[in-house]
Amino acid sequence: MSDKKGLSAGARTGAASKSAAASLKKNQPPKPDKPEDTRSHEQIKSDVAKNRDNLAQTLDAIEFKLNIPKRAKYETAQLKAKFETLREENPAALVAGIAGVAALLGTGIFLGVRSATRR
Repeated sequence: MSDKKGLSAGARTGAASKSAAASLKKNQPPKPDKPEDTRSHEQIKSDVAKNRDNLAQTLDAIEFKLNIPKRAKYETAQLKAKFETLREENPAALVAGIAGVAALLGTGIFLGVRSATRR
């Protein structure tokens, strides 16, 4: 007897939800008409190819950004290329830069050792 009540209650709920869905569909604004696609088959093919290329470039850029070892290799190659260019165009500036870095490192080490021995 409880099974029949469960079925009739389920049937009423189903009918109520169908009625509610139908009334919601009535209250919706009409869907706008889709414009017709007037492109030729060749134009569509070229658009698809162009979009595929754009997507491939975007995915490559994302991969490059997220691939830290690959970026490190790229940045190292860029830095080597800059040093090579500087060495060829202005070797005196390169020597002066290296001497400056060496002086800074030497001063830092000297001050660190001096500070450690005074304690």
